[in-house]
Amino acid sequence: MAKPRIVSTTKRKRRNTPHSKRFATTSAHEVAKRLECAASPRFRFPLLAFHPIVWHPLPQPMPPGRNKTRNPKDSRLVKSTKPSPTEQRNPRSSNLDKMSCRDAIRLMLSEESKVPKQLLAESHRIEQVVQLIVRAFRLGGRLFYVGAGTSGRLGVLDASECPPTFRTPRNMVQGIIAGGKAALWRSVEGAEDNSAAGQQAIASNHVNRKDVVVGIAASGTTPYVWGALSEAKKRCATTVLLCFNPFLKIPRQLLPTILLTPNLGPEILTGSTRLKAGTATKLLLNIFTTLAMARLGKVMSNLMVDVNPSNTKLRHRAVRIVSELTKADHLSALGALEKAAWNVREAVAELKGR
Repeated sequence: MAKPRIVSTTKRKRRNTPHSKRFATTSAHEVAKRLECAASPRFRFPLLAFHPIVWHPLPQPMPPGRNKTRNPKDSRLVKSTKPSPTEQRNPRSSNLDKMSCRDAIRLMLSEESKVPKQLLAESHRIEQVVQLIVRAFRLGGRLFYVGAGTSGRLGVLDASECPPTFRTPRNMVQGIIAGGKAALWRSVEGAEDNSAAGQQAIASNHVNRKDVVVGIAASGTTPYVWGALSEAKKRCATTVLLCFNPFLKIPRQLLPTILLTPNLGPEILTGSTRLKAGTATKLLLNIFTTLAMARLGKVMSNLMVDVNPSNTKLRHRAVRIVSELTKADHLSALGALEKAAWNVREAVAELKGR
């Protein structure tokens, strides 16, 4: 018979050493050592997990004639009155396969450099999107990115960066990608053509009038994205379409709140929207969340005061931020952060209140 395990109930005595004495050292090596120690699993402080990828199983296909949203003759479908610029051939790269590597590099960088100028022409609408996102956050709403392929992956990327950068709740910014988790690393055939799956993704997340849904589709006609936007619109959410095709014909009942449709011209590699379209998408999503969070008070000067220091690099950054904002030396900043469980904002308040 196994011996019973004896568990001690004696409480450990709390050390009464003054805080100032515990951190009375001037060694830079000691600072680095304590930062590394904080990375140990035994060192506990509040951590925010990365935002989970939102995904949903594809519904079973409906019999022919019943799924109207996938019927190409349906008048409700969004169409392009001209070929999308993203699908046209770029005359500058017609001999891409024969170019020297040096010339091809210059050409690609030259084309990419055109992106910011085209986005600046849309600055008024970009500002409107940021303001709508800020309003949604202040009302307790959420931001959803919806896309397929590169567009979906970039939405998931931006959403996953918000908790560590701004210490946001996991559901505040969400990325929905057609085809689910598997679509992050491989193509899921037919996922982007299923508008019903887009509708289901919005419905299952209980999107409401407080939320903002940004549909991302380089050509502007992706059925999955339009399924999501149509369902969001029915639920009175704010809707935004981000695409790079200004020649869309959108039925009135599907028209989003904001249309962002800069014309970037054709890609160097015809139809490869992971190039200029991908660059533009990343820039715009950066703008949406960075400026929205700044207006929510999560930035002081140009410093991320709500950063979640979950690794050694971020803990070093947190020490520098506290030092910059309080003019304290690194050791004092480190001590204040440890006392505040690595909450930068609280550490700053502690040092300024002395």
